[in-house]
Amino acid sequence: MTRLWDKGVPLDGRVLEYTAGEDYALDERLVAHDVRASIAHAEMLHARQLLSPVDLAAIREGLTALAAEHARGEWRIELADEDGQTALERRLTARLGAAGARIHLGRSRNDQVLAAVRLYLREVIASLSRGALAVATALDTLGAREASTVLPGYTHLQQAMPSSVALWAGGFAAEIRDDARASNRCCAVWTRTLRFGSRLWHAGLPIDREATREKLGFAACRSR
Repeated sequence: MTRLWDKGVPLDGRVLEYTAGEDYALDERLVAHDVRASIAHAEMLHARQLLSPVDLAAIREGLTALAAEHARGEWRIELADEDGQTALERRLTARLGAAGARIHLGRSRNDQVLAAVRLYLREVIASLSRGALAVATALDTLGAREASTVLPGYTHLQQAMPSSVALWAGGFAAEIRDDARASNRCCAVWTRTLRFGSRLWHAGLPIDREATREKLGFAACRSR
């Protein structure tokens, strides 16, 4: 298997295992997001006349199929792939030939990873926030149902001031809502920006970073 850094000599398997670490396994969760970002990038390249209509259609269909197959468990990222980006490119190029490799025109591997990670974090943080709010609502329901149920308060494992189930549940509900708001603020700050165009050799290409940003729903776009 040929890699980006391949020097044409055999690689000791222990070196690959050390350098790749667990990246190939951790990247399983990024596949769908990597595909989404790559399709948006291909559409931008086509709009800038850097990718033919035929290549765009092939890349879009190929990546969509790979994402669906991965979701069904029909393929997994292997240690030999080293990471998810290589796994996708290898499979896409095996299907499309040279057209598959054109997905990286005007985009570095760092650009690709940063976009996928931010899309993944946006989705996960939103899911965690929804789950937290659902728990808070359930605690509110419990508090309302048990409004008259008394409960001893505790200080240093000793019974203290009288309390109630409503106060206990309401206190946890308030804290959980605070956590949800904090998660959303974190998402707004750290995942709002698309990092793209970080490599100097892209300067000569008519790349439209704003078009890619808009397609992926980011609020801003800048280099690293």
